[in-house]
Amino acid sequence: MVDTSPRSEADLIDLAYPCALDAVADIERRHIDARLAAADPEVRQAFSDTVWQVRDVMGRLAVLGELAPPPELERRILAALPDERAERSSTRIASWRRSLRWVAPIAAVLCLVIGGSVVTAQLLGSHSDPAAADQVHMRTVNGSFAGGGLLVVDASPELGRAVVVFDRVAPPPLGRVYQVWLVGSDGQPRSAGLLSDVPSTERPFVTGFRSGEVLAVSVEPDGGSDAPSGDPIVGVTLP
Repeated sequence: MVDTSPRSEADLIDLAYPCALDAVADIERRHIDARLAAADPEVRQAFSDTVWQVRDVMGRLAVLGELAPPPELERRILAALPDERAERSSTRIASWRRSLRWVAPIAAVLCLVIGGSVVTAQLLGSHSDPAAADQVHMRTVNGSFAGGGLLVVDASPELGRAVVVFDRVAPPPLGRVYQVWLVGSDGQPRSAGLLSDVPSTERPFVTGFRSGEVLAVSVEPDGGSDAPSGDPIVGVTLP
């Protein structure tokens, strides 16, 4: 449980990290919000900047998680293990591959400590040249839902991947789902997926896309629709 008792302003900013990861209970978040309301404007800005930094890192890692790990990554990990663990590693390779995405929360912390470009470069298999990470550009676009809340999309045109998060958006009504659409220059929407739950920073929705497409969200009957049954409730143009 996060301790929200009044302490230093530095401690308040530290709480931005679990908040960004949705790792605090509602009552704890209310305590934090109360402390923020009473804090100096500079502290509130630092808190907000930290939240967005964490979410940006998680968005980048979610996109990288869609890629297969570089072949030499497994060799480097095995080489770093003690001999007795390396001898048993062959029986665990399949399990390790399935578990690779769980690296994201740990790597997010490392990104915040030593710089996102270094960790991103290592995940891309270029530990000797952190500047190689600059080849992957994440661009953030957002739009407001008609019923309140925010659609936040971190998109990489180079990878053709977009990470979708809903911020302060209610779940779909009973018997309904959110359906994500991609609309190209021909104006014809194609379904990118169904969302029965609200995608969060911890569990974002990741989809492929082509630059210039519009990502839109509509509310559809359970099971989805072949085409939007009404106007989208939010939409953004992807870079």
